[in-house]
Formats: sequence, structure tokens, C-alpha cells
Amino acid sequence: PYDRLEARAWALENMAGVANVVAPTFTSDLQEPNEAGIRHDIRLEIESGFWGTLLISETATTNQEYVTFVRWAREEAGDRLRLLHHASHNSLEENIEVARATQACGAELVLLAYPPTFYPRDEEDLYGYTRNFCDAIDMAVMIFPVPLWGFERIHPSAGFSPGLIERLLDDVPNIVAIK
Repeated sequence: PYDRLEARAWALENMAGVANVVAPTFTSDLQEPNEAGIRHDIRLEIESGFWGTLLISETATTNQEYVTFVRWAREEAGDRLRLLHHASHNSLEENIEVARATQACGAELVLLAYPPTFYPRDEEDLYGYTRNFCDAIDMAVMIFPVPLWGFERIHPSAGFSPGLIERLLDDVPNIVAIK
């Protein structure tokens, strides 16, 4: 519904309320995502009055299974629920590829995570990864400074110093929130 340069205006107009989290469920033999279960979970999100939901990707799904999960969620939700893509894949390239695929399926916002193999040496590496991801997609992005990735060696605030956050906000127009 917008491009990266319009992301902050979109966020100001549309981000209000509480977003929950949905994990993809699987069939009882664990061989494939459970479409009926996923659709049920999305209906419960809507019935519970959530504004949006983060469709988590840290569940051992393949990238294609994750994209299918997002597509089913959008089909079920229609325009009644905002879908947040969870950019938590194995590389910058994969994160970009899957974000673009989920945007095509109806994801509207991204929670940016970092691959377990990403080891920034300094703030410049962290800035570069974040900026490269954001520049490559046309969705609003929420950054997520959290100790999970071990970036405290760069700055005690989960790697994101106030100066780094300020620089990202100045230079990257589709960063719209910090979780």
C-alpha cells in the first residue's frame, strides 16, 4: 500500500493498537504447515481485537513454507489484521528475498532480526546490514535492539548506541519503529 519513502506516513496513519504473535502450526506428522490450524489462529487474532500479528519465522520452516504461512494468513485475515513479516532468516540475501516474497503475499511491516552467523565488528557493520536490508525492500521496518544477537560488545544497548539509532533514522526512511 506504500513504498519505502512513504513508510513513516503509512506508520503514523496505520500503526495503532497491539500486535500479537502467531507461530505456524504443522500437521500431526510434522511434514507440512497446517493450513486449517494457521487460519484458525488468524481468526482468533481478529476475534481478540489485535491490530496486527507478527508471523514468526524462527520455527524451522523452510523459506517457502514461511511464505505459504504468510499467504494463508493474508487470505484468512483480509484487511482485518496487519501482518508483520519476521526477517529472521540465514543471511542478508535470504532476508531480502523472503521479505519481498511475503510483501507480495500481503505482509505490510517487517520486524528485522539478524542471522545467527552475522558478527558485526563495529557499529558500521551493524549500520551497513540494517541499511542494506531496508534499502532493498518497500516495507516499513521495525528495528529490534535485543541482546539475543550478542551485539553488546559493540555497545551495551544491544549494540545500538543512541548515535547509531539516530543515524539510521536520519538515513533510512522506512525505519518506522523500535521494538
